[in-house]
Order: sequence, then structure tokens, then C-alpha cells
Amino acid sequence: MIAEEDFAAAADCPPEMAFVRLERKFREILERNLNETDSGGAATHLVIEYMNHTLAAAEALRLDFLDFYAVPDENQSDVWSDYRRFRQAVDAFAVRIQISHLRVGPAYALPLDQNEKTHLRAYVTRIKEIIDQSSLVTAKKERLFDKLNAFLKELDRDRTALQKFNDVILSLANTGGEAAEGLEPAWKWAKLAAAVLGVRQETEQTKQLPPPKKAEAKRQLPPPTKKNSHVDIDDDIPF
Repeated sequence: MIAEEDFAAAADCPPEMAFVRLERKFREILERNLNETDSGGAATHLVIEYMNHTLAAAEALRLDFLDFYAVPDENQSDVWSDYRRFRQAVDAFAVRIQISHLRVGPAYALPLDQNEKTHLRAYVTRIKEIIDQSSLVTAKKERLFDKLNAFLKELDRDRTALQKFNDVILSLANTGGEAAEGLEPAWKWAKLAAAVLGVRQETEQTKQLPPPKKAEAKRQLPPPTKKNSHVDIDDDIPF
């Protein structure tokens, strides 16, 4: 059985990497259950369950590389052959994504310098002060503080996941009622933080763009040979 916390592996990463992490969880469960059963029928059921979960994950994440596969029926004689082909396709996809992930770094995460991190921490401090002085109930204040602290913790990493900042923005935006007016000054600092992240993101995206192609110099054709319209009469004389 897949526990709810297992799906946390898909958080804070692009869809392709989320699939790789989820499939890894599904396979761990499959292999553990296969080791604990001696029944061929039960093993077939477990394999089909794994394929069902993996296909569902790919569909939920809008990945189409498994579109040619379907969940087999337990009465089929070639379930295990289907499973082996299915697993090969999944393994090949996982290898490609993991290599890409290592080469370019996690998508939606930025390598911030110390100056940028210092400014972001200062903005978070100001937002916390505004929240603390607001009329929000304690539980909602603590929820916002948790989001801000998660973002601060992310700043300690080599690459900062943008999702943590998005969580802060969504939490602020979801605060309604009279308390929303008290939090209005916090948006000034949130926008400044967004500007820092936006500039860095644009810089990183520019680095990844391929260099512009050099315009090929047009080859100049030689000028056409001028035909001599004047015929020398001596050319027609054979002697």
C-alpha cells in the first residue's frame, strides 16, 4: 500500500523528475512485496498494481512516453513479458532524466549569490514583523511563519527552489478578511523578493540559450563575361 507521505517525493521538482522519484517508490514497494510472497498469482497481481500506479503517475504528470502501454489483465498469459518491456521503457526514461537533471541542475531552482540571499533574508524578516503585528489568529500566523522558514531554509542550499517562495505568496494571498488589510505592507517586501528571484531566473535562462548562429557570408558570383558584339573581320579570313 502506498502511504500518503510517499507522494511527497514528487514535490518541488519538474514533472519528469517527480515521475522518476514516484516510480522509484512504487518499485521499492513492488520488490518488497514480491520478496514476501510465494504465490505466482499474488506476484502477478503485484506487478499489475505497480504498472497501474506507474501509468497513473505518468498520466497525472502529463507525460506521454508510456501512452503505448496499458494495464494488463490478470488472465493474460503474457503479463510478465509486458512487465519486462514496460520496465525497460521506464528505466530508459529514468536514466535520461537523471542525467539531464545532473547536467543542468534542478529546474525551477536558482543558484543565488550571497548578496541576493542577504537581501532575501532581510525581506523575509520584514514580512515576519508585519505578520507578527497583524490581527491574524495565532494558528494562521504560525502557518505563514512555517512557509517563510521553509523558504529561509531553502536559501541555505546551493540552489534555491522557487516553489518555496511560491508557497509564501500563495499563503499571503489566501489570507482574507480584515487581516488581509493588515498584511498589505508585506506585499512590498514580497514584490522586492520576487524581483531578486526574477532577475536571477532571467540571467540563468539567458545562459542556457544557444549562441546565435553566425550569418553566412553570401558568396559573390563572378561578374558575367561580356560578349564581344564586335566581330573582327580578320577572324573570318582563312589566311
